[in-house]
Amino acid sequence: MKKLAKVKRAAIRKPQVKQVKQVKQVKQVEAQIEQAEAKIEQGKAREEQAKAREEQAKAREEQAKAQTERAKARAEKAETALQKVLNPSAIVHPETSPRLLKHATEGESTNTKSPLEQLSERQREILRLIAEGQNTKQIAELLKVSPKTVEYHRMKLMAGLNLHDITGLVRFAMKVGLIVPES
Repeated sequence: MKKLAKVKRAAIRKPQVKQVKQVKQVKQVEAQIEQAEAKIEQGKAREEQAKAREEQAKAREEQAKAQTERAKARAEKAETALQKVLNPSAIVHPETSPRLLKHATEGESTNTKSPLEQLSERQREILRLIAEGQNTKQIAELLKVSPKTVEYHRMKLMAGLNLHDITGLVRFAMKVGLIVPES
């Protein structure tokens, strides 16, 4: 009898266990479906974002083309203006920038400056100290600047005066009267 009761109870439980397993499986499948749907939505959102980025890139490309065209037009205008300025017999168009004309005429007058006048005050000061025999570190300490700054000014001096060594700088300083030769 006890065995019969056990068998009856086991027979009743078996379908319940199967139902519970089936319910769990259904829930798992439903969760997987929800995940798949979420991934599909994410994919659609990414696709829309990619399309938006592509449209933005096209818009930026069109803007760049327009800017390039405007720059070319400005360059052509500037070139035309320069040609008119450089050619004295040409008639200057009213649209030509007065500032451009001023710079063009100033360019002619700067060529008449002496080499010493073309140097900045700081360059003249560094040239004088170099000609007096000071080294880069000493000049930097005297002027309270970095040695790199002194080297930069010396490089600019040499390039501007078309000199290639310190001896040339000293000779130039003596020639223009920046220092007096020792007797």
